[in-house]
Amino acid sequence: MAAANAQSAPAKVLVVDDDFISLEVLKAMLSHYSVEIITAQSGSEAVTKTLAERPALLLLDQELPDFTGLEAYCKIVAELGDDAPLAAMISGHSTAEISAECQTIGIKHQLTKPVSPTQLADLMAIASGI
Repeated sequence: MAAANAQSAPAKVLVVDDDFISLEVLKAMLSHYSVEIITAQSGSEAVTKTLAERPALLLLDQELPDFTGLEAYCKIVAELGDDAPLAAMISGHSTAEISAECQTIGIKHQLTKPVSPTQLADLMAIASGI
């Protein structure tokens, strides 16, 4: 019975943003999907929760109080390697430099603040395996 419950458990999504309103908006938007929502408000908290909770998807803000979303993802990849979750970088300042850095470290998806329901729906369709 426990195995059946484990298979039907919703996928976990970790939302990382130090801005309370942005975090709450993303949580509200994600509540329309069959996922378990976990939150973090710093890069170090994102790394700790990713290692402990093993989310299927990370939504990472680029600008965090302790280090960047890029740095957080690099730390996660250093720990989990190929088991690192699918990630999307969220930034209000999309630049070619950030895009290139994301691609280099394996973040293939970027969302621009404010995240629209369409952007999130497109990402969730890509991550539909979760």
